Amino acid sequence: MLTPAELALLSRLDVSYRRAVRGLYAGERRSPRAARSPEFADFRAYVPGDDFRQIDWRAYARLERLVLRLYVAEEEACLNVLLDSSASMATGSPPKWPAARRLAAALAFMGLAGMDRVLVGTLAGTHLPALRGRDGVGRIWSFLEELEPEGRAGPDSLQRQRWTRPGLTMVISDFLVDEEGRAAEWASALADLAWRRQEPVLWQCLAPDEERPRLFGDWKLIDVESGRERELTVTPALLEEYRERLEAHREGLRRAARAAGGRFLASTSDLDLEATMAAGLRAGVVRRG
Repeated sequence: MLTPAELALLSRLDVSYRRAVRGLYAGERRSPRAARSPEFADFRAYVPGDDFRQIDWRAYARLERLVLRLYVAEEEACLNVLLDSSASMATGSPPKWPAARRLAAALAFMGLAGMDRVLVGTLAGTHLPALRGRDGVGRIWSFLEELEPEGRAGPDSLQRQRWTRPGLTMVISDFLVDEEGRAAEWASALADLAWRRQEPVLWQCLAPDEERPRLFGDWKLIDVESGRERELTVTPALLEEYRERLEAHREGLRRAARAAGGRFLASTSDLDLEATMAAGLRAGVVRRG
């Protein structure tokens, strides 16, 4: 699903977690717990029962009191990658689906390379069990290759997911839904996500002709998910209104993500993986490893 050159690029990048994580097993993420590790965290006063091997004798020579050196624990994080597999993801020029699926594969690869516990699934509810280690890459890619965009998905799809541990949840979607799925409903879904101790990241993937439509004249538009039809005359004024509404919708998603302690970013389906990762770097969702 990804070329050797793309894998080499991803090996220099990592998923950026805003919160310290607490996992079941050792890993490479900063944990809120203190432990023995090479990275110093803080001092605290010695109390009876503490491990005397952690006493800082140099500090005792200066301060004449016993203090312990605390170190940062490094544990695994939980990364959930949810892909919108609804019918609208197959539209656009070039289609959004291949770009979104490759993005999901890239994020999962970075998580597995960082020794995270990675769960990959769809907003429709199908998913693999959580995997750990690079041995899981093949299973995830096979799962993604078998998916086909169909049906519908919206904010309620996110609320039906089941989360076993705190972590970071990335949702890859076009976030283009009917009037019943406006940003206010996404805000409710993201608030529920935060309550479940998930850090949400909304990654919008649109096609260039959805960002900047080039339609003019009389058209009949058919919604690929609901089948609803609408006839309209496309004018420059209507295109400008569309762009304004799209930006307003994005701003609503951005505010909803921020209120839930998360982030929002966007990329287009015509970008190669390097340019897509550059968008992630700018948004702080991806960092250099």
